[in-house]
Amino acid sequence: MFQIFKKREKKSPEDPIDFETMYIVVNELGIRGYKQEHFKTCKKIWKELVPPSGQADSLQGELLRQLEKLRGEAEDNGNINWDDNFEWFCGFIASKLKESDLFEESHMDKIEKALEYIKECGKYSALYHEGEIPDDEVDPMLFAYVDDDLYDYIADAIAVFAENNPDPIPYKGKEFIYR
Repeated sequence: MFQIFKKREKKSPEDPIDFETMYIVVNELGIRGYKQEHFKTCKKIWKELVPPSGQADSLQGELLRQLEKLRGEAEDNGNINWDDNFEWFCGFIASKLKESDLFEESHMDKIEKALEYIKECGKYSALYHEGEIPDDEVDPMLFAYVDDDLYDYIADAIAVFAENNPDPIPYKGKEFIYR
């Protein structure tokens, strides 16, 4: 989708890392620097619907839990532990928000592309850590998106979903999810 896997030219031998590379997608989506607008709703979901461990038993809680797992893996670990659970989270969040029909097409498009970018970064990190991308070709700025704006944008969409569905929607945990 965003072709983050294509080889990019390094800036220069003196400055081999292009820090702006990380922002290409959020700039394209127009959400760089986004400030969360529904923090109180997210805090309420987290406090009331997300358990201290394991999957939530409500869809609202599980959506936010999964997003925060994605954020934590990127920001805390640089996606070094990326696996099929994280990849599944990206698709699950996108599909549930889309199914809700709460968002205009342009807004939903941004949400889906943001989640796709998170997934592409995770895959890139996994490929590097599996030895598929050599050290001399790797762009470490593509391992993980670590600024809050992207995650806050998606969190706000989850908050809007929760605000439009104030009663917890039952969610049955998936056996294959271990994160």
